[in-house]
Amino acid sequence: MARTAAVEVATTIEQGSVTILYRPRVEEQDPSDLGDVQRLLILLSPEGSKFERLIAVGRKRLPRSASHDRFWGFVDLVLTPNDMSAALDAHVYGTKTHGLRHLPAARAFASGSYEIAAHRDHAHLRWHVARIVTSGRDDDPIAFEADVESDADYIITIANPDPTAWGLTEPPDLQTALFDDLELHVTIPTPFPPNFQQRFGNRRYTHLDTPEWLDHPGAELVFVGAGD
Repeated sequence: MARTAAVEVATTIEQGSVTILYRPRVEEQDPSDLGDVQRLLILLSPEGSKFERLIAVGRKRLPRSASHDRFWGFVDLVLTPNDMSAALDAHVYGTKTHGLRHLPAARAFASGSYEIAAHRDHAHLRWHVARIVTSGRDDDPIAFEADVESDADYIITIANPDPTAWGLTEPPDLQTALFDDLELHVTIPTPFPPNFQQRFGNRRYTHLDTPEWLDHPGAELVFVGAGD
């Protein structure tokens, strides 16, 4: 009698709507390429939640799912929709050396649905998005250069914030090394509460076994393309 292999089915642990945005650099009102962009952002709005999560993408570009490339990001903000909208709006800051500085509003260029699915010892972030056309325009150069896939599939893991797991005595100063001081919201990496931190053991990474990992601003994330 032929034996039939068991099919392992991924279990959806969260789903909702996703919006992909970019924030132009300070004083850059008309960005022409990714060099004029402060951050590439992924906004997750989970179904049934009172909060939204904003994830900043470190390289300002999302690799193709099939490339199996890694990219780094972190949870930047966890806020109610009203507060998130205010945080993504334009801001004016006063500085001692440069006077008033203007941070443009984040601009959405793709939106759709997402799911986080647990599969064996890892989790996938998958989305289906479509381009947003604003005021009849379909020529946003940043949207074309970012080249976000309409159907994406990434394996997502959580990085251990304990510097000793990385052979360090203290965490690297990622804030000032990578981001403008007007956009520093959280400590990177974040210290997780003990019940989460102990799940790492001595490992540098752990899998996303619950979306609650994403409720901690400053949590570092590693994405790996999971497509064929």
